[in-house]
Amino acid sequence: MITQDEVRQKLIRKMQEGQQQYIAKQIGVPKQILSNFKTGKRELWESSLQALNDYLDSH
Repeated sequence: MITQDEVRQKLIRKMQEGQQQYIAKQIGVPKQILSNFKTGKRELWESSLQALNDYLDSH
């Protein structure tokens, strides 16, 4: 099972300036939620976490 922190670290490593909004749209979550997840202010629902992990693994 993947953890919130593992996916958060993947996101930080792969994200470049301006990509956050694109990634949020691709996985179907608001940009602000993704931003708050990236900074550790919130956790994602399991379905969003899995979608983000799958996206990051494939790109």
